[in-house]
Amino acid sequence: MKKILSIFCLALLLGACSDFLKEYSQDLSKVESYTDLDELLLGDAYLPVGRITIENWMFKRENSYFQTVHYMSDELLNFQLTDNGGYPGIQEEMFGWHTWQQDVGLNAEGNSRGAEDADWNIAYHSINTCNMILDAIDEQHAENEEQELEKNRIKGETHFLRALYYFTLVNLYGQPYSETNRTSPGVPLKTTSYVEDKEYTMNSVDEVYTQVLKDLDSADTCLVNTTIKNHPYRADITAVYLLKSRIYLYMQNWEKALEYAQKVMTKNKSLLDLNTLTTETGDVLTKSSPETIFSMGGHLLASSLIMKYGENRWGDWEALPSYTISDDLVAAFDEGENDLRTQYYIFKTTLGDDYYAPYADGWLFRKVRGWEYGYKEVSDNFLFRTAEAYLNAAEAAAYTGDEGTARNLLKELRDYRMIDSRPITESGESLVTLIRAERQRELCLEGHRWFDLRRYTVCEKYPYSKTITHYYTSFTWDGPEYTKSYVLQKNDPAYTLALPQEVRDFQNSLGPNNRPVRTNTDAPAASQSKAYNKGCEDGLNNYKY
Repeated sequence: MKKILSIFCLALLLGACSDFLKEYSQDLSKVESYTDLDELLLGDAYLPVGRITIENWMFKRENSYFQTVHYMSDELLNFQLTDNGGYPGIQEEMFGWHTWQQDVGLNAEGNSRGAEDADWNIAYHSINTCNMILDAIDEQHAENEEQELEKNRIKGETHFLRALYYFTLVNLYGQPYSETNRTSPGVPLKTTSYVEDKEYTMNSVDEVYTQVLKDLDSADTCLVNTTIKNHPYRADITAVYLLKSRIYLYMQNWEKALEYAQKVMTKNKSLLDLNTLTTETGDVLTKSSPETIFSMGGHLLASSLIMKYGENRWGDWEALPSYTISDDLVAAFDEGENDLRTQYYIFKTTLGDDYYAPYADGWLFRKVRGWEYGYKEVSDNFLFRTAEAYLNAAEAAAYTGDEGTARNLLKELRDYRMIDSRPITESGESLVTLIRAERQRELCLEGHRWFDLRRYTVCEKYPYSKTITHYYTSFTWDGPEYTKSYVLQKNDPAYTLALPQEVRDFQNSLGPNNRPVRTNTDAPAASQSKAYNKGCEDGLNNYKY
């Protein structure tokens, strides 16, 4: 008997369905109307909301999906002074990804830490839900034009989500899109809802991108005349345009990337003016922000980057995050205090506590404030903002030689981010470099950076790759035991993940793990970040927010 890839098992999906799917037999469920499919869409095609809870005095993450893209890029460093802050074990949990290991499921000691396939499974679970909806939606009766539009909305959202999941998967597990890589392995494609008794194979990168664009064309047709339901948590035509713009940018189809970015800005060109904010006015990333187009899931990253850990003997809360902002990202904000994002996206403060760690200056995350447990309004992945449309359009225009458009768009965005936005005079490669740096600043820790670094390596115009160094510190109850450094080289094969071990074990025809073995070198305990070298002398300058 041929193996059936577990991610496509219909039984798993039906086990998670809402009560409206009444069971008529052991292997048959009945959909009675398009509203049933809308419930299925919301309950199983969209990602479950991420939440922070407390269980037995310990922080617990619920529905933590696709977090790994943050830890693989050059945006974060683990906070080496202590491992008592943040989530217990988060540094251990992310070790394999943060240090680009061949087997991301192993910890620093080489022991199994846990399964690697959570993101893979939820993506394909959601994809199969989409397949079920699309197989059934055209059979549902609509009594009038209004109901027909509702059917179209459901169908359009479903096509959008399937495209989004496949696009994410192929950019994790396939080579970055280029003429050279088009025929290289991507991920398995499945667009039917029934269980197939066969060995699945890896579709090519080009085949996956072709399917993604086909889905988005269908979403475009379905959503163009419909009204959004529950903004921003349901996809609409503007979200479709922005995803199309991003995909064409990755495919190096500059004209199409610019076209769809401009379509986004025709629908919504609003930007949040940081000059109007104060540190007391709340978060930057909210569902009510004029920039928010679409959001899915919950924001879990913030709580591992900013943590109210406990009170010291003076009654003040102290900052003991699991990870801090890297020197690379801090350096990207090269205009310092003139760039208001150094107050509202990241910010400098005093880290440490009265017992576990010496006080030192460091940079933390502030797009959303994250120490409180509970539900966050927007996600840290799958968040669509108008700012991306500006950047997609500027980059695409620069590549095509329309530098005037690129400069104007970049200047307009920076006017909303700077105290004093200078004129943009750069040209050629210097202009592209500026746009890429602006993208690094503006979209930091929203799940873009890892994918951007990948696509820059194969870009026909001004290809770029960089060396990234990450650190891992082992802790005992007596404090830091050792610190090791790990290096991702330029154009490193580890920019592409191997398929999860559980998937390869189940169906070895999908290929071996070709990711290189990652070595390490000893690093001084205080060498991770220049920010940590400025310790506070009296220990009284505690973290207050």
